[in-house]
Amino acid sequence: MTRALRIAALALLPVAVVAGCRDYKPADPPEQPIAFYHNVHAGPVEKGGNAIPCMYCHYTADRSVDAGIPSTQLCVGCHVPGSSAPTALRGQAALAFPKVKGTDSTWFKEGQKLVNYWKNGEGIPWVRIHKVPEHAKFPHYTHVNVGLECQTCHGPVQEMEEMYQFSSLRMGWCIDCHRGEMPLSPKETAAVQARSSFIQRIRRLGENGADLRGLRATFPNQRASTDCMVCHY
Repeated sequence: MTRALRIAALALLPVAVVAGCRDYKPADPPEQPIAFYHNVHAGPVEKGGNAIPCMYCHYTADRSVDAGIPSTQLCVGCHVPGSSAPTALRGQAALAFPKVKGTDSTWFKEGQKLVNYWKNGEGIPWVRIHKVPEHAKFPHYTHVNVGLECQTCHGPVQEMEEMYQFSSLRMGWCIDCHRGEMPLSPKETAAVQARSSFIQRIRRLGENGADLRGLRATFPNQRASTDCMVCHY
């Protein structure tokens, strides 16, 4: 029975890959509890942004499977002075950044939502946008530590007002990258060449006299393994 299931799975693999390569059209972004403008936070200073690095907010991306969603504490650290004060003083919290005049601006209204979450000791119920299927694994730390930029998967986040799913996250999209068929920046390419465990293993095999012609014949620029167990362990 197990052998039959394996054969069936292998037979369906090409179908899954082809389906993963179909044209992808991003869906409309979901409504979030607070209007969080990525271009204001992560955008370059010369364009009115604050140039906050992605990993200031998503601080576990280089050491965890998940990149991490910013806590209310992290947000008020910038927006509310004295946020490290005792819990009893939370009721006195007031929005300090951005500086606004009056209470009718969008900035004040959205910032006040943050203040209220903080006063009530509540987490912000952000709506998740990027998620691979349960049967697939995408460990952020392995991709970050090998040298990939956040924008490679998530798109030009520093230009987005509303965050949306830029890449399909389908199986074919992942495999294209592992096979070296997805373009990377020169900086990323150099980092991957130096850090990829797959490339290092192939390099060692070559140095030991192994014949790599068959391995490199179809995908000479392969960056990572496409073994099923890499993503479906």
